[in-house]
Amino acid sequence: MEPESLWERIKQGLRDSATTAAEKAEYLGKLGRARLDIAKTRNAIQEAFSELGGLVYSHLEQDRSSVIGEQADVQTQMQTIKNLETELEEREDILQTLKTDEGEEEKAGELSP
Repeated sequence: MEPESLWERIKQGLRDSATTAAEKAEYLGKLGRARLDIAKTRNAIQEAFSELGGLVYSHLEQDRSSVIGEQADVQTQMQTIKNLETELEEREDILQTLKTDEGEEEKAGELSP
């Protein structure tokens, strides 16, 4: 058997390294895709819970005398949502005021000599 030349050993080492790198890249790609699929599924579940919560909230607003609507924790959560809705309206009003004030300042700046 002939001894391998240095060049042959280098070429073989490069081939082995390239194969290993390709296999590792494929594995990491599959791993990343699996993680992405899990995240997408978790997000879909979260959206479904949010949708369900919105539906239940709408029904409870219309009929608070239901069994679930009388639960203390449900009442507390509904009050929290009402408070947040009020806070959101206030913040939206502030934003609108800021936009209006900025628009007026821009117009005044355009009219100034």
